[in-house]
Amino acid sequence: MDEVIEYLLNFALSKGYGFILTDKLKSTTPSCANPQQNKIIINTNWKNKNELPFQIAHEIGHMLNGDEGVLYYSSYASHSKIENNADNKAIDLLLSYCVDMDKTTNNYSNFMYYYGIPDYLEQNVRRRYADYFNH
Repeated sequence: MDEVIEYLLNFALSKGYGFILTDKLKSTTPSCANPQQNKIIINTNWKNKNELPFQIAHEIGHMLNGDEGVLYYSSYASHSKIENNADNKAIDLLLSYCVDMDKTTNNYSNFMYYYGIPDYLEQNVRRRYADYFNH
């Protein structure tokens, strides 16, 4: 898992995004992005460590999308359009990682498991996974 996190953080740096990794937050405090300050805060103390790759990719997604305000990672199914767009960008970033690092998985379900992608995004993942691997 460290390899994908390193990949994502290097990607963020390559785009000029700053980030802070902290274990000083509560395990229930979500990571967040603040595009106006060009900063991402990643809670490495998050209750489910397996979700960190997706969380980091999600926050980078907010930055790439130029979203406004302070945006918090949420694992709830009722998402706004902004959150849905960040989720999709996160999925694409993780798929790019798989392609770049030759880390393809057997199927989209394994991909979701390996990178901590919430179940409510299954249809988004299935569609995007097919676009990447099943041409």
